[in-house]
Amino acid sequence: MGSHFSLLLPEGKVIAAALAVGIPAIALGCFISQWSFTWLAGRETGDKPSWVRWLAAIGLALIVILVPLVLVWPLILANTDTLYFAQHLGTNALLAWVFGHTLLVGSTPLVVTFARKVHPDLPVEIETYARHVTLAWTLFFVVTCLVSFFLFIAAPLSAWSTFAILLQWPSVGIFFVGEYALRRYLFKGFNHATLKQGFDAYRLSQAGSPAHAGTKPTADLGH
Repeated sequence: MGSHFSLLLPEGKVIAAALAVGIPAIALGCFISQWSFTWLAGRETGDKPSWVRWLAAIGLALIVILVPLVLVWPLILANTDTLYFAQHLGTNALLAWVFGHTLLVGSTPLVVTFARKVHPDLPVEIETYARHVTLAWTLFFVVTCLVSFFLFIAAPLSAWSTFAILLQWPSVGIFFVGEYALRRYLFKGFNHATLKQGFDAYRLSQAGSPAHAGTKPTADLGH
């Protein structure tokens, strides 16, 4: 909500820009610090205290992030709304691909994969439904991209910001809960897993698989 109002107010551009780059910068800083600490620990032959390596790692992260950020900061301030648009469009396009590419021939639909984490012997009708849910999520994110694009180029910034910032995650939540309710209504005799059980099953199945860490929040979209 803070991003929405700061983006619309002329005097709020600095806050909006800081919010836009802040979280990615912090995440990148943590990654660089961890990598640098591990790299320094592997190269050192002495017995330096770990806090010395941490200081060096954090210092390197700050230099790598802050120097480019200072150089491009005027450009970010001048194009803050475009930066938000790119983030929103990119996020939803990525989610559409995550779901959609699993619908290709020879692939297992993503929601079917999730459902099998809880029910290895998935009934045919539930598997078919899970495939349709995968398609529904793909279309949801594709439509979100299209609406975002047309609002950004043809509507006031306030309209786009309301849709992209204020309504994005509530709409995902409504879609998620609505699908869960529909599933329980259509398959009353099926032993549905709770949302927590689905999440726990997927988390345990992915233990030790860093490549799948980013998919955990969506683990329950079709159980």
